[in-house]
Amino acid sequence: MRTGIAHRHKILFVSIGAIALVVMGAAAGAVVLLSGAYSTAATKQHFGITYRILELGLRFSVTRHADQIVVPDLQRVANVKVGYACYRQYCQQCHGAPGVARDPLGRGQLPSPSSLSESARDWPEAHLFYVTAKGVRMSGMPAWEFRISEDGLWSTVAYLKAMPFMTAAEHRALDASMTTETCPPPASAPRYSRENAHIMFRQYACDNCHIIGGMVGPNTHVGPSLEKWRERKYIAGVLPNTHENLVRWIVAPQDISPHTLMPDLDVIESHAQLMARYLMTTDE
Repeated sequence: MRTGIAHRHKILFVSIGAIALVVMGAAAGAVVLLSGAYSTAATKQHFGITYRILELGLRFSVTRHADQIVVPDLQRVANVKVGYACYRQYCQQCHGAPGVARDPLGRGQLPSPSSLSESARDWPEAHLFYVTAKGVRMSGMPAWEFRISEDGLWSTVAYLKAMPFMTAAEHRALDASMTTETCPPPASAPRYSRENAHIMFRQYACDNCHIIGGMVGPNTHVGPSLEKWRERKYIAGVLPNTHENLVRWIVAPQDISPHTLMPDLDVIESHAQLMARYLMTTDE
């Protein structure tokens, strides 16, 4: 009996100690954060241990989440030229290519976008597909699944697997041979849900200008709040506030009101349908 009580006391003390360490760590982190001592400048590199932990976390996360992806026969469904069209349009600016330097955008980021010649050679096709489709949070790597079709994504993977074995001359020849190839956009939007609507708003950076009900984002007022949107009578003071008119507005606001500050964001209609449905049905 006494042994059991002593064992429970030991577990209690260990638990209290662990909780105390977590609280102290959180408090120390809060002090560093609120004091401004931690530099957020992109000119100051990470600690070596920070970089390694983030890199290791990325590999484990991708391995876990890409586990269920079935890799198709890339010889059948993929086209290296189409993959390069997607890569040239969306990836080359940050990652470069054989004999092609990154744009200043890609050179000035921290962490610096990796050279895909090594990653593409070492990573399995499923992992490359997952990262290309889903992106990498807080790294500057976007999710391309809402701008590139699934076949286009697999074609991009096929190009990535071929790229490490290209010379600069071979890559220039590939670039020169590009005539009609374009990067195919998605044929449709994902099924409607609140979560998918939130993803869509983030993919077009709507939450950087508007407060959107139910979403976590900056407290910004560049544009009007979109909360309780369905209660409004007009869109931009021009169109009656209906679902169809809202889709038209999201797709081409400058065509409807040339004086609006809202830019055309190249929103495809199926994505606009999903966003409009959320705004017209939510009470937030």
